[in-house]
Amino acid sequence: MRPKEDEGNIIYDELIAKGFIEPIYQSCSLVPDRCRMSLPVRHFSYKLAEFVGLTSNFIHPPNPENACLINVGEAIIDCWPESFGMIKNTRSLYLGRWQSSATHHIELADAKILHELDKLNSLTFLSLRGISLITELPIVILKCNKLKILDLCACHNLEAIPNDIGLLESLTHLDMSECYFLQQMPKSLAQLSKLEVLKGFFIGDFKNNKQSCTLYDLSRLPRLRKLKIYVSVKDFHRLWDFDDLKKFQRLQNLTISWGGCSLHGESRIQSQEEARMELLKRCPMTLPLTLQKLDLQCFPIQGLTDWLRPAEIKGLKKLYIRGGNLCDIGKSQIHQGEHWDVEILRLKYLSELKIDWSELKILFPKLIYLQQEECPRFTNFPCDDRGVWMKKKVIDTRKYLKTTDMINSTSMLRSGSSSAQDGRNSSTSIFKFLSCFATTEIISETNI
Repeated sequence: MRPKEDEGNIIYDELIAKGFIEPIYQSCSLVPDRCRMSLPVRHFSYKLAEFVGLTSNFIHPPNPENACLINVGEAIIDCWPESFGMIKNTRSLYLGRWQSSATHHIELADAKILHELDKLNSLTFLSLRGISLITELPIVILKCNKLKILDLCACHNLEAIPNDIGLLESLTHLDMSECYFLQQMPKSLAQLSKLEVLKGFFIGDFKNNKQSCTLYDLSRLPRLRKLKIYVSVKDFHRLWDFDDLKKFQRLQNLTISWGGCSLHGESRIQSQEEARMELLKRCPMTLPLTLQKLDLQCFPIQGLTDWLRPAEIKGLKKLYIRGGNLCDIGKSQIHQGEHWDVEILRLKYLSELKIDWSELKILFPKLIYLQQEECPRFTNFPCDDRGVWMKKKVIDTRKYLKTTDMINSTSMLRSGSSSAQDGRNSSTSIFKFLSCFATTEIISETNI
């Protein structure tokens, strides 16, 4: 039997080599004093350490009914992994990319492989994130009636999801972000009465608009609190659909991503673009009163619209604007006594926006956190080298939390247990499909 500290060192080094965790070094030190990791990785690392007997609170053997399978090293999935059949009661399947880097490629050799999903009757979490060559989601997925979280983010070849996706009555989180080839938003999305988070909802012209879900349909979902919308500016006649946003009863977090906002070429095309921008500016749109966070990406017009004014969204606490043509964030309202209630502000890649720190403080009197990046026309901003400014009380609180919540890698992976068994063979599993034992709730809070 290896000493437990040696076994912990082996797993610890493997986790670093695979990119699960990032060691943090103090200046002039060769030994890391702590590690940085995402919440799901932290949870899985703890469970792996518990499984091989490296923690002092190992109480009972792993429960197969709570198994979570994660694809760590398979770049090409060409067969149904044998380990899936061994644990038929798998609740969480992370088949796709868990890494944040989009360069990490995973490919599905044969779409028929996904037809095996009907064998996992207890599945509550499924991630196909970033898997190439999936053109449609198989109908057999509708048999997973316990499924709560479905992650399809960055499945770039995906063209269709089942029209009857509304049969997944337990679904609470659905992510279709960056699935730009989707040809339709199924009408049955409005039947997902337990849905809380929906990302990647596309507004535009489809081949069969009568069967496509609209914002009006979604407004009837009683639990929806987070919505991410993608809209193409060229479909400007569909912008009037946005007026249905005011019908949402519980929406707290809204992201709108604009596509096709810059056209170049002939003057005729340019005049069409100007007409679209004018229509967009006058778009009849009212944001829901429950909204707390608004994220605008590639905002296509230069000034604030009628619906994007401080007086129209009083309860807003977080405002993110990334990219686009915005050159005025409300300076003209200063003399009218209008100001934002926003406390957290992130402004990125706004090359046309010109504002001084003194003006921003008047517009955002309740501001406690600011991040600016690639905004060359900002002047006199007291930001650090990361472009961040924080109110002093927030800085003091953050230092306290950083001290009390520091991740200590040695206590997590190297503490021994005299009663635990040697887990040498188990540590090698992190190179293929990592099987650990976790709850779906941890994943749902961090990845969707």
